[in-house]
Amino acid sequence: MEGNYCEARAKKRKTAKDTAIKVLMITGIVLAVAAAFLFGQTLILLLGLALGIVAYFVFPRLNVEYEYVFCDGQLDFDKIMNGERRKHMVRVDLEQVVSVAPVNSHALDGYNRDGVAKIDFSSREPMAKIWGLVTAAGEQYKMYLFEPSEEMIRRMKQKAPRKVVEY
Repeated sequence: MEGNYCEARAKKRKTAKDTAIKVLMITGIVLAVAAAFLFGQTLILLLGLALGIVAYFVFPRLNVEYEYVFCDGQLDFDKIMNGERRKHMVRVDLEQVVSVAPVNSHALDGYNRDGVAKIDFSSREPMAKIWGLVTAAGEQYKMYLFEPSEEMIRRMKQKAPRKVVEY
């Protein structure tokens, strides 16, 4: 099993949008509770409670980490929310893969067009080495963006040498 298994992780960078959502929700909750006590309105208190419940479900989704597991020619993409809830996103078999290369590589130039769906499983860090994995299902192409380790690239190249481009 040692020779066929490899995993890597990438923690998604917190964006200004994530911070704004947190600040607005917390501000809304505090203002609703304060207004409810100032004006004695139960309806406003219920609004604050509803915002608190929404925040309970939204906040964990803002703290995301992606895990990539390569095992026996299959690459699994998992999303880990708040370090505790794991959601399996997609499994890609190397038989379906057209090309694997760094995003800025010329090997992916033909797939950087509007008709190709891009699914981003990367950290979105500016200095990260992001790779693209292109799959084909008939005439439909999908590009998965991810940050594999060097070991994962090496093992993928062993399994499908013509599909993995390292420049």
